[in-house]
Amino acid sequence: MGEQKSREARSPQRDKTLSLERDCRDAYGENNKSRRKNIPLFKAQSNRRARHAAKVAIETVDDDQPDALDARLANADKKASHPFKTKHPDRPLGECLERRKPR
Repeated sequence: MGEQKSREARSPQRDKTLSLERDCRDAYGENNKSRRKNIPLFKAQSNRRARHAAKVAIETVDDDQPDALDARLANADKKASHPFKTKHPDRPLGECLERRKPR
């Protein structure tokens, strides 16, 4: 137990630069609570939209056109794999503060 690593001795300036690089700021454009609720909501909505498109494709196809069903189901599958809204990772704190600086 005597061989524990000690914390690296850093200056306050080095701590500040590491903090600006490692700490992240929400760049999603909403507050944290709405983000936690809206991300699952838009995922669920896009899945519902895809299921609805598949259901409509199956119901509207004629028995004479089996190829049309494949094309419509492929289109519904494409809708499911490409939601209208996507998530973005948080931005580093230094970058957020740089954008706020008056020019």
